[in-house]
This record gives sequence, C-alpha cells and structure tokens, in this order.
Amino acid sequence: MDYSSTINGTTCDLSFTGKFAFSDNETVQKLITEFKDGNCVSCSINLSALESIDSAGLGMLLLINDAIQEDGHKVELHGASGQVQKMLEISKFSEVIAIRD
Repeated sequence: MDYSSTINGTTCDLSFTGKFAFSDNETVQKLITEFKDGNCVSCSINLSALESIDSAGLGMLLLINDAIQEDGHKVELHGASGQVQKMLEISKFSEVIAIRD
C-alpha cells in the first residue's frame, strides 16, 4: 500500500492506494508517527484508490484509529468500494470508526 498525506487546517487527509496487507505494518507505524508529530486533531482516510484489504489491513486500520483516538482525536474513513467496502461491512467497522460515502 502507498499513501499520501496533506494537512488541511487541523485535519490530516490521507489517501491509500494499492493493496493493504500485513506487509504494510512499517508504513502504518510511520503514518501514525507523522500524524502525532503534526498539529492535526482529526484524520480523514480516503480509501477510494485502495484495491483490496485483508484482515491484517483491517487490524492496522484499528491500530491507526486507536493511536489517533488515544490523544482525543477523530478518524473517519470514506470512499471505500468493491472488496474494501465489503470487508468493512462484513467486519462491522462502522461500529468502531466513522465511515461516510
């Protein structure tokens, strides 16, 4: 998985592309560090260019969410489609992380 990030005021906008799997653990740790080092109070993650996600990728989304919420900040997912959307629905992710269209 690749990602890009931009800061829009106090919101960090992330975009994920490719396939999100266990091999992305190091990338996720880097992403969390970048967020914590910035002045962001919320994180918006765009999944529209994400081709697929496996159970490890779902777990890492939870790690991102936990790390950001630990400082009282918010995470929102959006743009999921296809296999990614199905995985989020099957795992009932909307009960843990805010998801918008």
